[in-house]
Amino acid sequence: MSQKVTVGTPMHNEIPDYPNIQKIKKAAALFINSALALFTAFIVIRIGEFVLILMNNDLPSESVKVVSEAVLFDLIFFLKLIPILFIPFVILYFIIGNKKVNHVIFGILGTIFILGYVLLIRYFGTALVPLGDDLFSYSLEEIQQTIAGNSALDLISICLVIIPIVLFWVLLYFFSTRKIVKSMYAYLILGTGSMLAYLGISALPSGAAFKNEFSYNLSLNKAAFFSEKTIAYFSQPDTVISELKSTSVLQPPVLSDGQLFKYTNADYPFLREDNSTDVLGEFFTIDSSKKPNIVFIQVEGLGRAFSGKNAYLESFTPFLDELADKSLYWENFLASQGRTFASLPSILGSLPFADQGFSDLGSQMPKHFSLLNILNQNGYLSKFYGGFEMGFDNQGIFMSKSGTKLIVSSEDYEHGFKKASSWGYSDRDLMLKSIQTEAKNPQQPFVTYLETISMHTPYTVPNQDQYIKMFEKRMRSMNFDDKKQKSYNQYKEIYSSIMYTDEALRFFFAEYAKLPAFNNTIFIITGDHRLPEIPMSTKIDRYHVPLIVYSPMLKRTASFKSVSSHLDITPSLVSFMKSNYRINTPAQVAWVGSGLDTAATLRNIHRYPLKQTRSSLHNYISGLHFIDQDQLFKVSDNMGLVPVTDQVVYNRLQNEFTFYKNQNNKFKQQLKLIPDNLYDGFIKK
Repeated sequence: MSQKVTVGTPMHNEIPDYPNIQKIKKAAALFINSALALFTAFIVIRIGEFVLILMNNDLPSESVKVVSEAVLFDLIFFLKLIPILFIPFVILYFIIGNKKVNHVIFGILGTIFILGYVLLIRYFGTALVPLGDDLFSYSLEEIQQTIAGNSALDLISICLVIIPIVLFWVLLYFFSTRKIVKSMYAYLILGTGSMLAYLGISALPSGAAFKNEFSYNLSLNKAAFFSEKTIAYFSQPDTVISELKSTSVLQPPVLSDGQLFKYTNADYPFLREDNSTDVLGEFFTIDSSKKPNIVFIQVEGLGRAFSGKNAYLESFTPFLDELADKSLYWENFLASQGRTFASLPSILGSLPFADQGFSDLGSQMPKHFSLLNILNQNGYLSKFYGGFEMGFDNQGIFMSKSGTKLIVSSEDYEHGFKKASSWGYSDRDLMLKSIQTEAKNPQQPFVTYLETISMHTPYTVPNQDQYIKMFEKRMRSMNFDDKKQKSYNQYKEIYSSIMYTDEALRFFFAEYAKLPAFNNTIFIITGDHRLPEIPMSTKIDRYHVPLIVYSPMLKRTASFKSVSSHLDITPSLVSFMKSNYRINTPAQVAWVGSGLDTAATLRNIHRYPLKQTRSSLHNYISGLHFIDQDQLFKVSDNMGLVPVTDQVVYNRLQNEFTFYKNQNNKFKQQLKLIPDNLYDGFIKK
């Protein structure tokens, strides 16, 4: 009995053994040591990013803040990433149970992560805009075309890939043979990362903390930005009806006379009476018996930052500046989108964005009124000229559904023309092709649309050295000092493409003046958006483009500081044609805009959304206030932005934005713009 007692007593004092828990502890320690190698590579990549970007761009004035925010939020992102990577690691550890195999698998996964991270940085280095969920808005063919247009590879980019990967594998082997991080610290790191993820702590800094968009974008961890935008993209419901702020009353947008839009049918959320007034007629010599021709020129990437009076980067478009002095000129004009995807529907139809832009609806685009099909019904011939494939952004489908009778694309250029890049033909070739075609087809009246492409990555133009010299001469004429010239020379290819396109436009107008139609033609020139590869100053800078209306029919010129946008062009042109040339127009429309404002002083009588990318809709302007996500700004002269705190104004703008989103969401669900009887009663085939 005594022996049994002696044997049994220590058994009751032993701590039970849980092999699985012990295995998880070992896996955690092994994992954190492996993750340390990845974190080191992570830091090297980030340093490489700063080197890559600052080799081609000036150091931000708030560089200390950029670096400090980058360090803080990079750490947050990595800590949040740790528990996510740990899950497959521990599963494999239980299944395989071989430390060396686990490290090899972790190494492969880490290498894939590094490659993806570097690609995101490479994209940012080219576009100066981080890649987010807009990637999922493009087809495989469109992605391939974009990559082909941005395929330049340099030594820095190669090193940015090779050095971190080699370092990662060396450190992975080194750390796998040593216990660098103790178990208790491994648990602490995993626990901290899990808590950050559970609490939903963002790994993105606040944009309001920075003076300009370039500084903010540079501080962003590109993998964190892509991850958070991707999660939001796939987790949000298909139809989200935003909630109203309780402190303000929801109102639809108002017209310049203070009246509400008169929406007429709840099943067609944008259908309303056309209340637009003619503000253009007073500037023209009118012969009501002779309808004018209308020629649009959409200039790729043309921003007010580098074009026109008071351009904060100085103007590098001398011809357009001369033309603006002979024209009606809106200096505080806005593109309705931050990329090209919505430019045609906005300019020609004042159409809602739907989900990823109206054109993205493709064959499902509903019946709609546009300037083209309205003028077609009044004896006009509608034509489109581009030097690219019309499949990109479904532009060909949109132009066809809008009633375009003649479409000239890259497939229609003869052997005498040569493609300038993967995107297509240069702007001068586009201008020449359009002049040649117009000369062979003198039918009037007509409405013609030209869309340029040369001011787009990779910014390669014919005889580029000649235009680089023109750019340098332009700088000298502006008395830039050596430091400023050096700064601008970082973007000499971009500026040379701007000078090239400006000269192509000079050629176009010189040749067009020889055509019989010239004296009875109204020319409308604007940018689809501001090119982003030269750093932008504010959140609204990407939308700030000029609007020039030139015509030999003008009886006086004028310059306007009032704010208008792409969405106002078609409503004003239809009203102008109706008032002065008695064209037939539909009684009800689905315009989002209300018409151009011709006030000489700074004001904004409009309210509308601005869509930055296909997948992002978080900008809204109303009066002289602008919101970017949750930030409120006051709009100053030359479209400057000043952060303000005013809860009443903020709530009002959010409610107006909500009104549009509700309309747009209903439209997305039902795809109804114009009732069949109204459309078919007006559009006679």
